[in-house]
Amino acid sequence: MVKFVIAATLLALVSCELGACAPGDAPTGPSILWRCDGGVSFSARNTTNGNAEVVAGGQTYRLPGVQAGSGVRYFDGRVEYWEHGGEAMLNGASGGPYANCRS
Repeated sequence: MVKFVIAATLLALVSCELGACAPGDAPTGPSILWRCDGGVSFSARNTTNGNAEVVAGGQTYRLPGVQAGSGVRYFDGRVEYWEHGGEAMLNGASGGPYANCRS
């Protein structure tokens, strides 16, 4: 599984360098690997404009930040990533469900 996450992260980096990222939307810092119930996992990291880049189920999602009651939340109208207090969940992404996730 770790090899898959590394490969997916490298693919996301290459696609961004080839112009798939919007200007000002480059990934920053290391990815966080979230391990979830059912043995599934996904990775997430911030971008330079405060959004999130999530890699799950072989797909890369760029999610805009939205208001959250607590923690941080990203949502594009279809896929939602929410993180709070060392836990996360991801809804609407390929390969899910991603529930009760911990880094």
